[in-house]
Amino acid sequence: MDPCGLFMSGIHVSTKTIEAMFGIAVVVVMCLELFRRPLDSWHGEFLQSAGKYKKLLRECAPEAAGALCCVVLVAMLRFRGDTISGTLDAHSLEAWESIKAQWPVLMTADTLLAIQAMLRLVVVLSAVLRSGARINSPLLEECSAKKKMDIISGQSRRCRRGSFGACWRTLWFGGAVARCFVLKQSQAYWLEGPVGGLLPAALDASLVPLLFLLGHSAMRRSGTAILLVSGLVAVFSHRNNLNLAEETEANILFTAVHCFEFLSALLYAGRTMLLGGDGQPSVTFMHLVMVIQQSLATYFWLQAFDADMNVNGSGLGICAIQISCLGQLCAYLAAASLHAATLALQDVPVHTSV
Repeated sequence: MDPCGLFMSGIHVSTKTIEAMFGIAVVVVMCLELFRRPLDSWHGEFLQSAGKYKKLLRECAPEAAGALCCVVLVAMLRFRGDTISGTLDAHSLEAWESIKAQWPVLMTADTLLAIQAMLRLVVVLSAVLRSGARINSPLLEECSAKKKMDIISGQSRRCRRGSFGACWRTLWFGGAVARCFVLKQSQAYWLEGPVGGLLPAALDASLVPLLFLLGHSAMRRSGTAILLVSGLVAVFSHRNNLNLAEETEANILFTAVHCFEFLSALLYAGRTMLLGGDGQPSVTFMHLVMVIQQSLATYFWLQAFDADMNVNGSGLGICAIQISCLGQLCAYLAAASLHAATLALQDVPVHTSV
């Protein structure tokens, strides 16, 4: 056993990689367990695990197919091997070999963020495809044309919930737009490695029109609030940013990206609490994917940079990004837990005494 890792079949696996594998495994097992219990309680029957997950995959086939495509694509790109070493000078090559030694499975920590970008696109595409369905999802608009009669009859609370969800999507849209400007202004924030380069940048850019379709109504209804939040984010980002790029604007915008995403995660958890449970497997799948994709980013920002690396710009520096990622992960875990608990309580029999 090496103190910095271990050797398996002649391949050195670093401690960071082992921690990542265990961390992701723990998150996945925990989420599956959260959703197993409410599924077991439906109609008072204890279904077999294979049957439960077969039904889950069948009813959310588009999402499952998208996630499978992400896994296959990442595996194919990873097995191409190192395509970067030949383009680097001697100094950069030494640093690149050090990174590969630390991340022998993924080749670089940036692969975690590339996988996150793929999973986010799957979630947003699922929301767009199911936007016409009557599903209580944090991603979907409740105040649609189909429900105008409910609003007229006095059930306006559902409309307020819809506006709450639309604000969440608008904040995520703001983060996606800011990320596009970051990628345009500086190459320092482009991902490297077998799954880096143009692919994750294109995936991030594709979120902008999709999120606009989902949240454009909130821009009309809550324009003043959005401008106020954007101003506060701009002030905070200007005072707390990284030093990864030579362009100061890119560093400030990158902090703004995480601020918007942190606020959107809080609203996501809040709207999940207001909506209550929905037995649709697509909603359950969405909660699971949101936890997984955020756990990848959280692990990246907690482990990818050594303590002696000077990546702090001003204020909190990298701590602002780490706090944002941890806060988002907690919010998505809370939303998933609330969703699972609500499903578990839906079919609990109520005993009344005569």
